[in-house]
Amino acid sequence: MKETIGLPFCKKNNKVPAKSLRTHCVSARFNHEELQLLNTKRGDKSKGEWLRLASLDKLPLSVPAINIEAWKSLSEISQKLNKLVAHLDNKSKGSSLTQTELFAVKRQISELRMKLITADLWK
Repeated sequence: MKETIGLPFCKKNNKVPAKSLRTHCVSARFNHEELQLLNTKRGDKSKGEWLRLASLDKLPLSVPAINIEAWKSLSEISQKLNKLVAHLDNKSKGSSLTQTELFAVKRQISELRMKLITADLWK
């Protein structure tokens, strides 16, 4: 969850209370690799803002992009399961499942379970 640090404003004159003003400046030196790491981690935030948030343990959570291949695979399995459910819904009410239908459902559930267990969705 993203947590932001807001500065309280006085409603009468739109001024920041003196105790909330950021008046202290801290500088840091980085080597090339450290600076590249900082730039990668900070995303669209300024270096100073990101360092301040990091020091206060208030960094927003970064959610990595989903693995496209895993998403496609799970999407295909989902479509197959939806087709099976549609087929089973169209059966007459008193009709029981055939062995073939049971096998197909079990196979698709097993495939889905295996993909969920082994897929690294957050690569």
